[in-house]
This record gives sequence, C-alpha cells and structure tokens, in this order.
Amino acid sequence: MNQLFLVAAFIISVIVILMVAKKSLTLGIFIGALFLGIISIPVNKILGLLISVFTNINYLLLASAVALIPIIGTLLNESSLLERMIKNFAFGKKSLLMFSPAILGLLPMPGGALFSAPMVDKTTSDINGVRKTSINVWYRHILHLVYPLATALIIGGELAGLSTYILAAYQTPIFILSASLGFLFLLRNVGDSDRNREYNWVEFFKPLFIILLAPLIDFSLKTLFGFDYLATFIGVAVALGVTLYYSKLDKKRILKITKKSKPWDFFLLIMTIYLYQNIFISSGVPEILKGLSFSPYLLLILAGFSLGFLTGRVSTPLIILIPIYIVKFGVMDPISFAMLYYSTLLGYIMSPVHPCLVFTVEYFKVNVKDAIIDLLPVTIISLVLGNFLLYVMSILLP
Repeated sequence: MNQLFLVAAFIISVIVILMVAKKSLTLGIFIGALFLGIISIPVNKILGLLISVFTNINYLLLASAVALIPIIGTLLNESSLLERMIKNFAFGKKSLLMFSPAILGLLPMPGGALFSAPMVDKTTSDINGVRKTSINVWYRHILHLVYPLATALIIGGELAGLSTYILAAYQTPIFILSASLGFLFLLRNVGDSDRNREYNWVEFFKPLFIILLAPLIDFSLKTLFGFDYLATFIGVAVALGVTLYYSKLDKKRILKITKKSKPWDFFLLIMTIYLYQNIFISSGVPEILKGLSFSPYLLLILAGFSLGFLTGRVSTPLIILIPIYIVKFGVMDPISFAMLYYSTLLGYIMSPVHPCLVFTVEYFKVNVKDAIIDLLPVTIISLVLGNFLLYVMSILLP
C-alpha cells in the first residue's frame, strides 16, 4: 500500500478520535480504530483482533477494575463520607484548600469538580471567584501525578509498558514542584487560620483508608505473589466492598449510584484502547514512522501540552502519542513518560474544553478566559521548570 495513503489514513483516524472524543472518547477511539483497520488490513484480520482483544483475560480484568473506580467515588460522595472527612480535617485553611480538591479529584465522578468547588468556596472569603476556580482546578489534578490508580496514569502506563508505581516514584519531584508553585502563585494571598480543634480522626481516616486501600492491595499482591492485572482488580473490588460497608446505603440507592457513575463507559474505554493499539501495530504505520526524523521533546512536551489543551483530556493525547514514541524511539523510559504525562496534564488543566474548568467556572460565575489567564503563569512556569527538572533527572539517574 502507498505509504502516503497509509499516513493519511492514520492522520484521519487521529482526527476522528479528536472530533468524536468531544462527545465520547470510547466511540471516537472505536471509530478511529475501525477506519484505520479497514484502510490498512484485511477485514478478517480486524475481526480476529476484535475477538482477541475482547477475550483477553488480562484486558478484561484491567477494564473491570477501572470500571469499578467511579462507583467507589460516587458512593463516597453520595454517602457523605467525603464531606465528613473534609469537616474533620485538622489543619489550617491553606492546607484544606489544597487537600479537599486533591482528594476529591482522585476519584472519577460525573461532575466531580462541582463537589470540590463548594468546599473551596466555604473555606475562604479572602479571594475572588477566579482565584477559587484556579485553586479548585489546579489541586484537583496534580495528585494524579503520584496516585497509582489514576485512570489516565493506568492507561498511559499500560500503553508504555510501565508500572504505575514506578511512574509515581519518578513523578514525585514534579508533584512537589507543582504543589509548591500552586502555593506560591495561587495561595499566597489567602489568610491562614488556626487548626480545626473539633475533629474526629475516625471520620477523617475512613474515606482516606478506602482511597489508599486499592493501591495498597494491588502493590502488595504484585510484589509478594507476582499477580498482575488480577491484583488491580482484587484491590479495587475490595475497596468497593469496604465502601459499600461504610456507606450503609440501601440496594436501590446503590443501583442508582452505579447507573449514575456509568462504569460501562470506563470498561469499554480500556477495551477500545487495546483495540486501537493492536490495529495500529498491524497497520504498517509504525514502519513508516520509524523513517521520519523529529525530536522526541517535540512529541513529549509540545505535542503533549498542545493536545492536552485542545482536547481537554489527558488519556486522548497519551493514546495517540505513546504508540508513536515507542515506534520511533523504542522503549519508553519513565522520565520520557513523565515529560509527556506532565505536559499533557498541564495543557489539560487550563483547557477551555476541560469539563472540570467549565463546571468550576459555572459554579463561581466567572469568565473562562479570566480563569485561563489566572492559571497561565503557574502552568507555563511548571511546564518549563518541571520538564527541566525531568531532563536533569534523565542525566543523573541511571
């Protein structure tokens, strides 16, 4: 097949993903995969790949685990466990402004930003709605750099063939940098307060225990018994069981919450990602990309940040760029991944089509342009300093 025609087909498949992803990322990836497959490989091979993906036990286990995570988040919120945790936070105002959006941001819930925005609003009256918007959006997402069960980190790590725990360790320095720069740029004008003296440690630690339980079980089973995808599923399933126990909700309410969290969307997202990956590998595009000449930093930093900003997503750029990087430059090391993930995350945070930013802007009744302008200094300085720090780490670390 003509190489130019094949490259054009790949580019169109990416455009299809980007366009349809505005409505449904899962549908966009599925249509893009089928389009690339029909153009580049026989129909019977597409069917074979489809069957092999949807019967792969490891893929099914990981997809099932990811599908359970939003149910946990919605249950924690609907049962008021998260609200009680925030009320029993024992530290000062600035710490609470960082902590409450960060913890709520770990769990993918529909309209999750609308749950943390009121907590940010109630915590302080020292600053305007634009700055409150920036605080909510910034701290909702930077913890995704080090939380091993963050959905985008799972997807990216799986595509790159890297453990999310190793990635979290490598990304800890840029997490600390991001938290510090956020404090410097966003919280410097917030008056602090004395510690909350009316708190209940049990009410505080219950939901925190649930949030940390899944990665703890996952890591333990992988380390001690050599489990892989099964470990992730067991960890998340146990965390869900504990959440159900503590939430004390009736079956009808649980069923309603499960439906609201749309776990099937997360399940199908993982499966369609694997389908696209397999069709991409079989299409002949990788061989063409190997012959092209471009800097890895152009892909990792510029393309990552740009696609994060344009799509308002983290997973979409990773799904597109990681296979290209691996084909062109070989195995993706943790620092290269961190550059891509961090740049994409920063573009995503200040994107005008980022749902969390849009929801938060609506809640505080401010202009999205003003919020982006307010986020711009901390975002750009983080992009420059964070990637410089990662570059230095690539020289110093083996």
